[in-house]
Amino acid sequence: MKKPFSKAIRSAAVAALATLSLGMGAGMANAQPVLPEIPNLPIPSPVPHGSGPKQMVVFGDSFTANAGKGGPRGLAPAVAPWLPNCANDMENWPKIAAGELNKSLGDWSCNGTGGAPVVQLLAYVESAIAYGDIGPGTEKVVLMYGGMDAFQWVDVAGEMRLVPGEAADPSVYKDTIRHVADRVRAVAPGAELVLASYPEFATNDQLCLVNFPGQVNPIPTPGATDVQRAFRDSIKNAADYSGAKFVDVYEATLGHGTCAPRDEDRYVVGMVDPVMGPMPNHPTVHGEHVMGHIIADALR
Repeated sequence: MKKPFSKAIRSAAVAALATLSLGMGAGMANAQPVLPEIPNLPIPSPVPHGSGPKQMVVFGDSFTANAGKGGPRGLAPAVAPWLPNCANDMENWPKIAAGELNKSLGDWSCNGTGGAPVVQLLAYVESAIAYGDIGPGTEKVVLMYGGMDAFQWVDVAGEMRLVPGEAADPSVYKDTIRHVADRVRAVAPGAELVLASYPEFATNDQLCLVNFPGQVNPIPTPGATDVQRAFRDSIKNAADYSGAKFVDVYEATLGHGTCAPRDEDRYVVGMVDPVMGPMPNHPTVHGEHVMGHIIADALR
């Protein structure tokens, strides 16, 4: 889902994608190509500024923002005035984690982040820098990112040995994360970049998309567990490649996917569930709190 960036930000992001694409001609025969350096993205001036650098800044898609537009829960407005569609839930995991750590927060999570691969994340990071949320005094920049990025799923295929290559090989996804790390370190030398994996969704190759109070209805889904592990591993490899910290939310939430027998033990749900949060196929409110606790503990 594209967001209404200013023309300059959008053009810069497209330029970054074009630069990344120069290496794509090598094709899948060599796994993924060695990529050229991603350029800095210029942000026009003047840009409205916030109240100064935040101690903790977060980027992520709807598993982080959890911004169900039609539900009864309140939404916090987007950080930046030029991203009006990026409201997020008032009890999502970034707010829970920042509250536990007593840290100021810049929550740049947004439903759909990654739907425009590479360019969306880079533009959001540059927006956060221009707005002043990332700067001297920023301690942690946390990403739960990749679920909607098509390039990340190429890395997942590599983890499952569906395409040739090794975990340490360069890729579009890894170079995107490394670029984010480099930009963060350039403007916030004391900040640590942190990547978090996503929570468990399927359990033991089963999905429970339609549940009722006290009753789950498993659907056999062969291979689902292997895909989730590969998804987790691809994020960890990107963290290693970028010199970032990795938080294994997947491992910490095993047994709490859509098929957890007790309603209160499901941290994510499918299409119908008595404990559904703001959106179907997304975390429950309890799940967001648990993820907040997991990530806060890892950041202490």
